[in-house]
Amino acid sequence: MPRWVLGCPECNQEFTHSEIDTEYRPTLLDAFAWIGDKPEIPDAGVSMECPNCKKVSIYFRYQLTYRAS
Repeated sequence: MPRWVLGCPECNQEFTHSEIDTEYRPTLLDAFAWIGDKPEIPDAGVSMECPNCKKVSIYFRYQLTYRAS
């Protein structure tokens, strides 16, 4: 399933922030429009714990990366 991921600065492992709804199909003719916009994250960032190493870090919207599976 496609998803938005974040990378942990401590252990360098990626973890899923959110999954992308593949049923969403906009009317635009853009081949990548189905991906949709990145999820909203406050300007000050969001604190999340890495599920691998348990380090808590602040993440920003620009750090979200698309992964197809």
